[in-house]
Amino acid sequence: MMITGVRSRLLGVTATASAVVLLAACGGSGSAASRNTAAGGGSTAPSASPTPTEMTTGQYIAAVGAIDKPVSTALSALAASGSTARLNAAATALESAAGLLDGVAAPAAAAQDNVDLSAKLKALAGDLQSLAKGQDGNGNAVCAAASPAVQAGRTDSLAALATLLKAMAAAGHPAGIALPKFPAQQQRSLGTGTYLRDTDRSGNGQLTIENGGDGDAVITLTRSGTRSFAVYLRKNGSYTVKGVRDGTYTVYFTTGSDWDPGRKGFTSGCAYQKFDETLKFTTKYTSTQVEYTTYTLSLYAIPGGTASTSNVPPAQFPTP
Repeated sequence: MMITGVRSRLLGVTATASAVVLLAACGGSGSAASRNTAAGGGSTAPSASPTPTEMTTGQYIAAVGAIDKPVSTALSALAASGSTARLNAAATALESAAGLLDGVAAPAAAAQDNVDLSAKLKALAGDLQSLAKGQDGNGNAVCAAASPAVQAGRTDSLAALATLLKAMAAAGHPAGIALPKFPAQQQRSLGTGTYLRDTDRSGNGQLTIENGGDGDAVITLTRSGTRSFAVYLRKNGSYTVKGVRDGTYTVYFTTGSDWDPGRKGFTSGCAYQKFDETLKFTTKYTSTQVEYTTYTLSLYAIPGGTASTSNVPPAQFPTP
């Protein structure tokens, strides 16, 4: 049960002591034999497909080189400007290249590398398809503000492909695929107390926020479904919002690292949550004083904390 604190202020006199609340946050067919219609009757077994002739190393290099341009072009486009369409286009190019590899008769010296290359192209294609759906290779949701190009560049499957390509080149049967340089994960941040939204703080209420979690955080308060204000806190930061107007507020918070100001979200390690209990701010005037509500929110578990939180689907999270 949440306990509301009040602070009294004598009219024209210094404010008296206040009480606060600590809230803890804490996601039978058979084969038909052909019949001989010639004289004498009888049946003959179907002829077997001829075994492909093993390529020479030169022939193999030339055949595998045919996958270079479509794969390199699609990956370069993705690295330059990531999007869902380019993720899917690159995945299609990778799958087509793997299919070509599956159809060649690699020389003995390159046979295992050929099998491995096909498998790694398919693995990367699968990861890119997952990213296009907003998930990583393990089915976990990726940050809504994350750049597809950055996410693609961080996949284990891309790193494994790069390692194999180097090994094949060193062994004398290069695949010819040129992997582009993908953009690196950034670590952008704002200062504690930076307001991302600030519509009206003309009241008396005060809200202190303590961020003791593993990442930065943005706290957004809504009243009657409308966003009132959103404030940024760095890891281990603390800030007091003053001037909160009377009303009942729902508290949302997102945590993570690398704040993208354009997409208004964290691009790495993000989580989206809200407090299950609302905060009610009130002001009471008497002939001699003003009483107003104060709260303290802790974005980490604390002994004796009274608040519970719930995960919020990213699509339902209010943009700061």
